[in-house]
Amino acid sequence: MKVLLLTAALVGGLLAAAPAMAQNPRLGYVPVEDHPVGEASRHFAKLVEEKTGGRIKIDTFGNGVLGNEPEMQASVQAGFIDIMVGPTPNLVGVVPQFMIYDLPFFYKDFAAVDAVMDGAVGEQLFAQLKEKTGIEGLAWWDNGFRHMTNGIRPVNTVEDMAGLNIRVIPNPLFLATWSALGTNPTPLPWPELYSALENRAVDAQETPYALIYTARFYEVQSHLAKTGHVYTPFVLLASQKWFGSLSEEDKAHVMEAGKESAAFQRDLSRKAAEDLEAELEARGFKITRPTPEAIAAMSERVAPVVTEYSEKIGIDLVEQARAAMAATAKP
Repeated sequence: MKVLLLTAALVGGLLAAAPAMAQNPRLGYVPVEDHPVGEASRHFAKLVEEKTGGRIKIDTFGNGVLGNEPEMQASVQAGFIDIMVGPTPNLVGVVPQFMIYDLPFFYKDFAAVDAVMDGAVGEQLFAQLKEKTGIEGLAWWDNGFRHMTNGIRPVNTVEDMAGLNIRVIPNPLFLATWSALGTNPTPLPWPELYSALENRAVDAQETPYALIYTARFYEVQSHLAKTGHVYTPFVLLASQKWFGSLSEEDKAHVMEAGKESAAFQRDLSRKAAEDLEAELEARGFKITRPTPEAIAAMSERVAPVVTEYSEKIGIDLVEQARAAMAATAKP
């Protein structure tokens, strides 16, 4: 936390050193501008401007211009940046319960994850985030199911993963998961990943299709295994300094725009993922699709990790998530 606040202070100092002028609220994100996050960020900004009659005009900044995700998170908490989009694993340091989205092989499909995000579990997580950091959760966006790529060999079974050096998010549950699967997990910031793959500092990585494509990993990787091992949401977050300064009317407009942007972004992201599988194959990836039996074996391998981290997350919250998913399950 001290490191994040120091980073925020440094970023804030740089921003304060800029020429003084009236600024629109700023929204930052790390993916490229044509990623579904970029398109949805612009859509959200448009909705807010329309709903507030032009009182609020949000400027969007992609490609990590306002910092990487941990830096932006610290800056949003400190009020130096107004709004950001980022994946949930970066939030577990302040609210460990967000690890419920990092549990391996926990979510079967989009209906299951939507039931958890849009229900009582999602509400509780945003409430805890606000209580502990002051950050306001505006919406749950889609990042997608994560899949594994590598530059060494095809992966069809858990045994095929053995010994691969894989980059993971600097997150204890990801480290535990990939250790249990027999790989050598290496925590690495996102901006360093492409060059690490290119230079063979790591053999493999695991991200959703949209990031695999927009990061051009097909240039430095040859094999993609459709594992769908973890579902990771993006979250749209606002600083209390900015959001708290709004009138009650404009707060309601921003929250409404957030919910509408979620429907837009999820639809966009999930349709893009369907198209991207074929595109990634056309770009040179050799795609393997582990059988249900192989996925079950992977799930069994990480079952002790799920048990251990369910206790850290809170059994009650995990059971609420299971109940929400069961209610949507098709007979």
